[in-house]
Amino acid sequence: MKRIWIWALFSGAFAVACTEFAVVGLLPQIARDLGVSEAAAGQLVTLNAVAFAISAPVLAAVFHRVDRRKVLFGCLTVFALGHVTAGLAPNYPVLLGSRILSGAMMGLYLATAIGAAARLGGEERRASSIATIQAGVNTATALGVPISTLLGHHMGWRVPMFVIGALALLSLGFIATVVPPTGADEGAPLSERLRAVRTAPVLVGLAAITLFWGATFTVYTYLVPLLEQRAGMGSTMVIVVLFIAGICAVVGNVIGGKGADTDSRRTLLITAAITAVALLAVLPLSTDVPQTIALVVVWQLAAWSFVPAVQAALFQAAGEGGELAVSFAVSAFNIGIVAGAGFGGIALDQAGLPGVAVLGGVLGLAALGFVILLVRYVAQREPVGSQAKG
Repeated sequence: MKRIWIWALFSGAFAVACTEFAVVGLLPQIARDLGVSEAAAGQLVTLNAVAFAISAPVLAAVFHRVDRRKVLFGCLTVFALGHVTAGLAPNYPVLLGSRILSGAMMGLYLATAIGAAARLGGEERRASSIATIQAGVNTATALGVPISTLLGHHMGWRVPMFVIGALALLSLGFIATVVPPTGADEGAPLSERLRAVRTAPVLVGLAAITLFWGATFTVYTYLVPLLEQRAGMGSTMVIVVLFIAGICAVVGNVIGGKGADTDSRRTLLITAAITAVALLAVLPLSTDVPQTIALVVVWQLAAWSFVPAVQAALFQAAGEGGELAVSFAVSAFNIGIVAGAGFGGIALDQAGLPGVAVLGGVLGLAALGFVILLVRYVAQREPVGSQAKG
C-alpha cells in the first residue's frame, strides 16, 4: 500500500488523457448536431493539442510555488467542469472553449503529476514512477478512445463528455485520499530554474524528444495505409496490429522505466538506437505480414521505453529546474506528434509511403545523435559513485 499514491496519479493521467482524442470518433455526430463542417469540428482536436502544448510549461511555471496536491485538485476540478460544459454545450464556440480549457488542464496535470512522481519516487525509482504516469496516458489512448466512441455511437456524443468529467472527479477523490502531502516547491526561484532549462543539456534533451517523437509519429500517423498498401493486410488484421501496438506502448513504458532505474544511460541509447534502426527498416521490411508485425512490435516497445528514460534524464540534467524541464518535455512530445504528422503528410504527398518511411528513418537517426549528446551530459552530472550503476 506504500506506493498506492502512484496509482492515484495514474488514474488522473488516464482521466485527463481520455480527452485528447475522445472526439475523433465522434466528429461526424458533433458536426451534424451543432451545424458545423467536419473540418471545423476537427479543430476540436487541433486546438485541444495546442492548448496542451502551451499550458504544460507556462502554467507549471505560474503555479510552481503552489502545493502540488492543490494544483492537482484544481486541475481535475476545472477539467471536470470543462467536460460538463462540453456535454451541455449549446453551440460550437462553447464546445471549442471547453476543449481548449480541457487541453490546458491536461497539460498542467501531466506536468505536475510527473514532477510529483519524480520527487515522491526518489532517485532510485524516478524513471519507473514517471513511466506509470505515462502509462496512464497510453492506456487512455488504447482503451479510452474506443470506449468513448462506442458510448457516443450508442448514447450520443455528449455522454462521453460527462463520463470523462466523472472519471476526473473520481481520480480527484483517489488522489485526496492516498497521495501524501508534497508541499509547495521551495527550491530555487523561477528565474534560476529558467536559466537551468536554457542550458545546453536541457535544450539538447528537448531537441532529442521532439525529433524522436516526430520521427515516430511521421510513420505511426500513416501506419494504417502502410499496413494495408505495403504489407497487404485486411481491415481485421490492421485492427489486430493496432491493438498489438497499443499493448506494446504500455509494456514499453514499464520496461523503459525499470531499465532507466537500473542503467539510465544505456536504456536511453539502446531504445533510441533500436527505434532508429526499426524506422530505417520500415521500407524494406513492410512488404510481408509476419515481418511487418515483428517490426511494429520491436519499434513500439523501443519507442515507448524511451519515454520515461528521457524524461528522467532530463529531470536530472536540469538540476534545480528539473520539474520545469519535465513540463517542457511534455510539450516537446506533443510538438513532435504535430510536426511528425504534418511533415509526414507532406512526404506522403510528394513521394508516397516510401517518402514517409525514409523521412521517419532520417529523423530517427538525427534524434539518435541528440540522444548521444544528452547521455554525455547526463554522465557528467552523475556522481562518481553512481556512474557504474547508471
